Amino acid sequence: MRYIKLGSGYFFKNSWWLFLVWLLPSIFIGFCAGPFQIIQFINKYPTTTISEFKDIFALIMPFSWQNIIFVILGISLVSIFLSMAIGEIENHMRSGKKNFKVMFSYVNNDVLVSFINILIIEIVYLAFTFLLGSVLFLLHLLMSGLASVPTLLNSIFAITLCVAVLVIFVSLEATFLINIPNMISNGYSLKEGISSTSQLMGKSTFKIILSYLVPYLFIIPIISLFAQTNVAWLGNILCFMLMCSYYSSLTMTAYFELSNTNRYDNRKYYNYN
Repeated sequence: MRYIKLGSGYFFKNSWWLFLVWLLPSIFIGFCAGPFQIIQFINKYPTTTISEFKDIFALIMPFSWQNIIFVILGISLVSIFLSMAIGEIENHMRSGKKNFKVMFSYVNNDVLVSFINILIIEIVYLAFTFLLGSVLFLLHLLMSGLASVPTLLNSIFAITLCVAVLVIFVSLEATFLINIPNMISNGYSLKEGISSTSQLMGKSTFKIILSYLVPYLFIIPIISLFAQTNVAWLGNILCFMLMCSYYSSLTMTAYFELSNTNRYDNRKYYNYN
């Protein structure tokens, strides 16, 4: 609960500017990149007729050259705005003051580190999704047969697998996100950073993973609500903005806690010292 409290505490106090920072990338990715395809798959699969291999991937991992371009642009946008958010949060925590005038300078300093880690997160996500789609098709073939909607048991197995993959992915995602401020602060290479971050998380790994899973308590119901409508993009935008704003807060508060770095954004603590 400690990391949930730390991340949500900073998020609620600073949500107004975090939402503004993440507004543009959230609109683009929500419209164009389908950031929550696995959750949408969970909602659509039980009523979808699967006749061939590509039918599964049309739901869980739609492929086209246009989508590839959108994903690349999305990774670039997220890297830029994550650099801005993390830079401003770090400055706020170290100095006790917000200085939005220099926010764009953090892009030059931090964007490459952010891009490398976000790119790896995306590659891992695509690999997991491809393997998941392949297993789901095999299960459908064995349990339901082609040219049919999935049986109830088939749907239960599919949903269970999707949730398991999400949990595993978020577990890895947490490490790479915390690795960003660790690399920036200490000048580590990617290999050194991952090794250091894993050691830093240590016995707190499970608690940290739980804190990164918290947004899905809201994301899953919201995406499910919009999944069967013509405005699914609206759910994507809202949820992506919520997730990124919370993750920015959680990543920095968790890193400061794990590295035993003093924080001065708490006004009482700042005045006392």
